[in-house]
Formats: sequence, structure tokens, C-alpha cells
Amino acid sequence: MPLSTTLQTIIKKDELSLIQEGLNLYIQNPFTETFCSVGDKWSPNITKEDFLGSDAQNKDYLLALLSRGAYYSRWQEIHGIEKLNTEQINQLGITAELLSDNFTGFQANICRFNNLYILCFAGTNDIVDFYANVRQGLGYYEPQYFQAVGLTNILYKAVQGNIICTGHSLGGGLASIAGLASQSPCISFSPAGLAQSTVQKIGMDYHLAKKMADNGLMRFYTVQYDWLDALQNTLPIPPALGNRIKMAYSEQSSWKDWLPHRLLTRSFIAHTMVKITRMMCKYKPWNNWNAITGEFDKQVDIMLTEFPTVEEQKIINWQESCKNAIKQGNINEFSTLLSMSNKQCNIDSLAMQSVRSVNSQFIKVLLKSSYGKGIQNMKLAQQKSILHIAAQSGQVAQSEILLHSGIMVNVKDSLGNTPLHDALNSHALEVAELLLSKGADWRMKNNQGDNCRDILSHHMIKETSLTDEGRASRGKIYQMMS
Repeated sequence: MPLSTTLQTIIKKDELSLIQEGLNLYIQNPFTETFCSVGDKWSPNITKEDFLGSDAQNKDYLLALLSRGAYYSRWQEIHGIEKLNTEQINQLGITAELLSDNFTGFQANICRFNNLYILCFAGTNDIVDFYANVRQGLGYYEPQYFQAVGLTNILYKAVQGNIICTGHSLGGGLASIAGLASQSPCISFSPAGLAQSTVQKIGMDYHLAKKMADNGLMRFYTVQYDWLDALQNTLPIPPALGNRIKMAYSEQSSWKDWLPHRLLTRSFIAHTMVKITRMMCKYKPWNNWNAITGEFDKQVDIMLTEFPTVEEQKIINWQESCKNAIKQGNINEFSTLLSMSNKQCNIDSLAMQSVRSVNSQFIKVLLKSSYGKGIQNMKLAQQKSILHIAAQSGQVAQSEILLHSGIMVNVKDSLGNTPLHDALNSHALEVAELLLSKGADWRMKNNQGDNCRDILSHHMIKETSLTDEGRASRGKIYQMMS
């Protein structure tokens, strides 16, 4: 069955409700910080190099707790690892807005253990969002990947590269791109795969990146029956990079587990951080090789061919309808909605969703609509213009449309960054070329005294990691800034 057909099949609503109910009961377990054993505690002298390697390590359990903690806000410390507060984050030159973006769903924590910094990316446990999760693995929703690179680059420079990356689900995919870009160890949990095009978008050589991952830079944990792991290893979806450590599912079982909705519920439970941390604690795969399972029994395997789609979600108002149209890539529906006058509209939200869509026609249609008036002078968080958002998200066509509409190319945000600063920080080289060709002044300095050439010269992505096209693009940008 073609992938597009597979992903668009709808589960019957009664089955969906049973699955959602079972999943909710499972993931509602309170966030706990219990050690599996005293030996799991990190040594005070631990370094980032200690996390390199392909095999399971007992220190990974604390990273699993941190990845689970990315879904919770009410904690400050886990076994000596502190989650940095807003004041501490600001001291690193990072604002809270860089860690959380409601428009793309991007969410991250910065933690610290002595002088080692851990960047933790969140994903999703929500069953109705897993269709989008797969698409993000395919590279269709690229803004979050540029956001991850941009955040990691700032942290990397602030702490002299002393970082490791972790995350779950989509967050695992973001941790993967961050780890590759910074060449830092990445330990993730049921991560979304990285599309070759996504890696190449930031200028990196995919085959070199895969080699680094396979040579011990990255490893990841999954649980038997995990729906995302199953999809990435059976359908034409990019697989996760690095060594896979796959643990058995069983805690307890009964004949009821083979009821149709239970099979699907199990596949989603296997994907949760609750299940992953339980199985790590139960099996301790760093001590017990037999706990690591191979492919499960094909006779009882269930192929996930029925998935909920965005259409299953109830549209509750005009703004939500617009959001869903953008998420589904339905430009005709979006245009029809914009033709309706006098609707209550949060234009900031709508503009950010439109500019971060894969299809540049969304922002073009919005600009021409009655709701698009004032976008040129819009000021968002940190006093950013909508062009800043397009630039930091690597959106070339959208940036060109915004420039054509009259948005100023050299506008500064509250940190003193221009759109060109943001594009280069995210290593969005194509956008940087466009901005320079449209009159961006690379000599303008931000509040830290860095001009745009400084941003590129000190970027964490090394020249040796680039494709030939990436090196050529960097060379052209340097030439344009001379």
C-alpha cells in the first residue's frame, strides 16, 4: 500500500477512543525520579566523551529521566542534574522564547551537571499528533530542525562545546540533528528518523553524518512493538541514525492484549517515555545482553496500516480551521477561510503558522487577504519581525515573498539580531544568500558585538562536515560579506 494511502486511513472513532483511553491511563503515571540502582548515578568528573559509544550504558538511564522530564515543568533537579531557570538561561545569551514555540511545537530544556550541559528536546505522547510526527520525520516540517540547530549553536558557543543531546520521539529527531551539527554525543529514545534532505538543508553531508552516528556518536533506545520504530523499519520512512537498542515489551500479558484495539494501544504505549524508562529499569540492557530483543514474532506482529488523521480532530472555530488547513497543506480551504470577513483573528499566530508551512503559498495568500494588513510592521516575541521567523526557519521562498511585500531586510530584534544573523545562526545558507542579495548589511552588530560574519566564522558546524554544495555556499556567502 502506498505511504500516502497508508497514512490517510482512519481508525473508526469507537476504536480510536478506546486506544486514547488506554494510552491516557498509562501515561498519567506521575513523573518519578527513582534510580534503578545506585550505580546509575553519574560520576562528578563525567565528561561528554564518556557518553560516546554504540552500546547501552547505565548512565543513559538518567538521560531517559531528563527526556521524560521535558514533558513536565514542575521540577528543578534530578539526582544532581539541574534544570536551568530563566535567569540562568539568560546568562548564557539564550531567551526563553528560543526554548519553547507554541506555533511549531518546539520545546526544549537546558540542564547542567557540574560543567556538562544537556540539551533535552521534547516530542509528543499525543495519539492525534502522531501523523504529523511521521511527516516531521520525513522532513516536511523543517522549521523545528532549524530551531534546534540555532539553539544548539548559541549554547555550544556559550559553554565551549561541552554539551550532549537527548530527546524522545520528534524530540529525539531534533536531538539527532543537534548532535550531528555540533558533533556532540546524542542518546535518544524512540527518535524520529532524519530525512536526507533535512540534513542536507543545513549544509551537512548525510553520508558523513550517518558514518559519525554509526561510529558511536549516537545511540537510541526503543521498546518492542513501538509504532514509530515499526514504521521506520518497514515503510519508506527515514530510519533513526545510530545504534538501536531494542528492549522487550513484556511486563504482564493476557489474552485480552490481542484484541484489535489493545494491539494498537500497545504500539502507542511502547512509544511513551513511561514505558521506555520502565523497561530500561527492568532489563538494564547495559548489564544484560539477553534483554535486547531482535525483531518480534512475525506471526503476532501487527502492521500499523490504520492511523488517525488530522481530519479526526474536531474543528472548534475559524482560527483552528485555518491552523488545520495549514497543517494539512490545504491551500484551497485556507483561501476560502480567509475570504470570510470579520472573523476573530490572532494575526500573530496565523502569520507564524503560515510562514513556517512547507508551502510558501500560505503566507502569500495571507498577505493578500484582508487579515494580512499590518504584517509588514508586525512585532513578535523579542521584537522579531515575521522575516526573522522565516529566516531562522530556513524558509527561502517565504523570505522572498516577505521581502517583496516590503518588509525591511535590516530590521533588528531586541537582541540586536537582524534576519541575516538569525539565518546564519540556524545555518540556513540559502536564506542568507537571498538576504545578502536583497541588501542585508552583514556589518550590523548585535547586542553581543557580533556581526554576521562573526556568526558564520564561529559556527559549530565544521567545514569538514559540509557537502561540496555546503562548502560552496559558505564560500559564496563569505565572498558576499567581503
